[in-house]
Amino acid sequence: MQYLWIGCLESDEEFKKKAKKGYDLASAQVSQKNLIEGLESVGNFSFDSVNGSVLPPYPVYEDKNVDEVVWSHKANSFDISVSYKNIKYLNRLYCKKSMIKAADLWVKNRYSGNGLTVFVYSMRSAPMATACYIKRKIPEAKLILIITDLPQFMDLGENRIKKALKKIDWITIKQMQRDFDGFVLYAAKMAEYLNIPSDKWILMEGSYDISEQIMSVKEKKKAIMYSGKLDEQYGIKMLVDAFMSVQDSDIELWITGGGNTEGYIRECVKKDSRIKFYGFLPSRNDVLKLQQQASLLVNIRLPSEPASAYCFPSKLFEYMATGTPVLSFKLEGIPSEYLDKLILIENETVSAVKSAIINGLNMSSEERTIIGHKAQKYIIEEKSKNKQCERIMSFI
Repeated sequence: MQYLWIGCLESDEEFKKKAKKGYDLASAQVSQKNLIEGLESVGNFSFDSVNGSVLPPYPVYEDKNVDEVVWSHKANSFDISVSYKNIKYLNRLYCKKSMIKAADLWVKNRYSGNGLTVFVYSMRSAPMATACYIKRKIPEAKLILIITDLPQFMDLGENRIKKALKKIDWITIKQMQRDFDGFVLYAAKMAEYLNIPSDKWILMEGSYDISEQIMSVKEKKKAIMYSGKLDEQYGIKMLVDAFMSVQDSDIELWITGGGNTEGYIRECVKKDSRIKFYGFLPSRNDVLKLQQQASLLVNIRLPSEPASAYCFPSKLFEYMATGTPVLSFKLEGIPSEYLDKLILIENETVSAVKSAIINGLNMSSEERTIIGHKAQKYIIEEKSKNKQCERIMSFI
């Protein structure tokens, strides 16, 4: 049996290069690496991979033409991130064409004829079409689709042209869904939305790499921290406004990442020196170190956001694993067993976020340590990449 990964994985070196040019899907890179390493470890096999970068179009991303990159993530593996023209509205089509071409070469040059399982990362037309092409070439191949988010609820601020293209794309995606043999869903409600039979899917909200753990800091700063995508739909303005209404000169709000509220955040920094905006830190390790120093971490995704019922906020794994208490709204996409390990924000208002911040900081350090350690223990023991991947291998 051979195993092939189809997604948007990059080599470590290439990921750093692309990040400097405008690529901001760090969570997808981390998620894919965790799953590949976990599956290879518990299954005792090695993946090859065919990938297409999910980049903003030129000139938002610096390059008009994306170069092919070939590497090996481990001994004897073959990994490729394909080349394509990064032109607005057409880049995804060019990427799909290049991925199918790379898959065709993989079948000719790498497939041994002894069975094949294909893992496809994310419900996007390019990787799905590539897998379906392989299925036509190798009818006995088993296709497993990992769905982290639903396309309908992503990029909600797009223009009319992109909305029209997305509607057409969705029809194609739904047709391709029929060719898949199993599904790994990051939120249970996805199954209902996609009409997937109960015996064809497994819930797996993500995975955590225990090797990323950083030594806990004993002396915490009186700070609240948010790290991740800084888009308005994710409640960033509500968090900043709530913090600015807290009358305490000793507390700080730390923000890392990038998105469409950066301008708003910078304006607020001028008004309130307690807000520290770091932008993108040099490395993931720098983000994790800063998280350890904060007293509270914030997941500010909003319950009213259409996607909140159909996705699990991957940031929660990273946050909870630090042992630092996490403030969060109660979202439909978060399973109930997580809720007693979080400090919940009561409702979607600035005043409720303000109250949660004050209540969290007013807890004794011992109380914060207890709830933080409870969350950390749960993630490490129940959601490690190997434990999650054992469940996936048992399912398939």
